[in-house]
Amino acid sequence: MIRFRGANRASFMWGSSTRNTRIERMWVEVGSQFAYGWRAFFTRLERWHRLDPSNPAHLWLLHYLFLELINVDCKRFREDWNHHPIS
Repeated sequence: MIRFRGANRASFMWGSSTRNTRIERMWVEVGSQFAYGWRAFFTRLERWHRLDPSNPAHLWLLHYLFLELINVDCKRFREDWNHHPIS
């Protein structure tokens, strides 16, 4: 951003993100509406079906099987977020 707009243009905020309540709220929604379901699913694969996240072959297979679905789910979340009413 600095490259495009130049220095001293207030292109970003310094400091912790906890001061930016909008982004903090969005991360809560990302976690609860998007990431939680996928994390729970992959945790079940580890516990019940012997998925080994340290095995490169297992990770490759996860990418092959689920990356497109995760991207579709992410796109749905983004579209829902961008069209939700702001009160």
